Amino acid sequence: MHGLSLVLSWLGIVVLGLLNGILADLLFIYVMVPYLPISLDLTGALFWVFTVPLAELLALALTGSFAWWLMGLQQLPRLIVFWVAWVGARMLILDQFNNPAGDIMVYVAWITFWCLLVGLLARVRAAAGNV
Repeated sequence: MHGLSLVLSWLGIVVLGLLNGILADLLFIYVMVPYLPISLDLTGALFWVFTVPLAELLALALTGSFAWWLMGLQQLPRLIVFWVAWVGARMLILDQFNNPAGDIMVYVAWITFWCLLVGLLARVRAAAGNV
């Protein structure tokens, strides 16, 4: 039974990483656009420094919390698999909509930044004995 739970937890990490890649767009379209003030130009100058990171952070807060508490995301190999699945899903989706490679790399940079912060949190908590 331990082997099955281990396989399911790894599969869960991959699924949550893929879901995270899709969830950012859904949060942007269905949460941020309708509920943020009209005065914010979400697709203009603020897009790369506000909209993209906030959508990615919202997605990470939802799926990352689940992955942290139930799937062991604080372990480095799991975090790397989560990052690879997240980046892969984002790149595939953005490529399907013919985004330029430079734009895709900005998304990858933000995703990498968020995962590095998760890794730092895991390291600090492990050093403090609060895993």
